[in-house]
Amino acid sequence: MVENETYPWSGVFGELNSDDQLSVARLVDEGGAIEGNMEEIIPRLKRTRKIALLRVKATDRIVGVAALKASNQKYREDKFAAAGVPIAGYETAPELGYVVVAEDMKGRRLSGGLVDAIAKEIREPAFATTDSNTIGNNLQRSGFTRVGQEWQGQKGALSLWTITPR
Repeated sequence: MVENETYPWSGVFGELNSDDQLSVARLVDEGGAIEGNMEEIIPRLKRTRKIALLRVKATDRIVGVAALKASNQKYREDKFAAAGVPIAGYETAPELGYVVVAEDMKGRRLSGGLVDAIAKEIREPAFATTDSNTIGNNLQRSGFTRVGQEWQGQKGALSLWTITPR
């Protein structure tokens, strides 16, 4: 449908107006990418290095988001340990995450563009974790490599993916 055609945007979360910031936070919350309330989610989004959005052309509604996050050291160490992979080279790596597509827009192959938009911004070793085959496939298409073993997360079996840009 023409009214559902989307267009991409990428930049820094703080560049968005407050209504758009709230829309992104709600989308991330509804998609289960971050546990917590808006007062907890918005500060975490403000700490991201970069975000990619998809908007519906006809309405400017935000229907997809992905981010390059600055995760903390313990979180990174835990993910690499859970996968049974040495963290060497990824000690300060950012994480591609918070990939969410609005419920009514799922099944339209939108998440791949979001993952790719963030992957193109990566200038240093980075990682991602996922329990989704779709996101895993998107990560692989965007240059990530699956490493280590799966481990049990809150929602399902998680896998670790890394990328080292040239």
